[in-house]
Amino acid sequence: MRIANARMDALEAESHRNRALLESMKPDAVHGKAFYLVCEPGYPNYGDELIAAEWLKYLAETHPETPVFLDCTRPGPASVILRGLHPHCTIVDTISRITFENTYADGDISRGAVGDIAGFVHGVLENEGMAARYASGVHLLRDGVKGVHFLGGGYMNGKWTANLARLELGSWAHEHGITVLGTGAGIMPLTDDSLKYVRETIPQFDRFSVRDESSYEALQGAGNVTLAPDDCFVNGLEGCYAPAEGLPEVMICVQSDLVDDADALYNHIFAMLEAWNVGPQDSIGVVECNPYLDRPIFDKMEEAGFSPVFFPTTFLLECGFPAREGQRWITTRYHPHILAAAKGCSGVYVCVNKEYYGVKHKAVTRMGSRWAESVIGESVPQPGEGFADLAAPAKFASQIREYASVLYGLS
Repeated sequence: MRIANARMDALEAESHRNRALLESMKPDAVHGKAFYLVCEPGYPNYGDELIAAEWLKYLAETHPETPVFLDCTRPGPASVILRGLHPHCTIVDTISRITFENTYADGDISRGAVGDIAGFVHGVLENEGMAARYASGVHLLRDGVKGVHFLGGGYMNGKWTANLARLELGSWAHEHGITVLGTGAGIMPLTDDSLKYVRETIPQFDRFSVRDESSYEALQGAGNVTLAPDDCFVNGLEGCYAPAEGLPEVMICVQSDLVDDADALYNHIFAMLEAWNVGPQDSIGVVECNPYLDRPIFDKMEEAGFSPVFFPTTFLLECGFPAREGQRWITTRYHPHILAAAKGCSGVYVCVNKEYYGVKHKAVTRMGSRWAESVIGESVPQPGEGFADLAAPAKFASQIREYASVLYGLS
């Protein structure tokens, strides 16, 4: 009997130890409630990874012991790309999956009225049985989160209604006393229905900033909306660049997904190189921000007798952005325009979609770029100068951090 009692006592003691261990492993037990970030790294598409990485670096600096949950559509690739940037970061897809897996979106981000999808999201957050596979993620949002932060980028707009419906998390969090912050968003273009939804939802955020004037003008009267720099500046771009040694003198980043006639775009780029007296013998780099979409110009250049150096997306993610002072740039993409111009490079941006990319590039010129615009099929300009104030990134960092202090405090 004594042996049996001793065994029972030992088992009970072990059970207590196991329960204590499990409790100690819960983030809330050790560090308090978490920050919940909504963004879109993992595709990859360089700007989204850059912004997510910069915020994780910021939180590792200012809140290293606070858990961070980062919600995006592709948590697997994002987990690898962003690994090690914050000691307590977990990457999930709860909100992203809820916006896709419903009868309104039907898995297609171009389908479904944003209000219908948002209503479904709100319902799930109140009753996880509506999307029971994600009940654990919903429980985390209910009980383990101190603040929600929608990071900047162009992933939420009227073209992709399921993505835009993620904003409903902000509305729900506000109702439940959770601080809600949005920074550096680019929400254009917006259709009538999506514009109405955003205008009704944003006033429920504690703060919401946008990175371009078109988004700002669209949300006038919607509440506490501020025009701000891009989120990539939260750390002043410190540590974002690749080593300068060996980088080519001319850099090209050209996408092929938003033009009807890709050959016309490529011919325009060749005409610009000729106008700049850049030939096959010169040092040229081709930068890929989005795998596959930015590669064709490299192949076209090789066919034309050039010998460009290719900088794949993995190089940007692992080594930094390949910009250095003295370079000349041609780009259709937004974040290469920002980072190269902020480094002092001269350049030209080619607008491949006025409704979407035109808004973006105008935002960069507002932030300080003096690059020239070039239109496909028209005469090609000489490169314009980069940022006049090379201290602007540090100033932008202070501005962004102060704005985010509603959630993170001053740093």
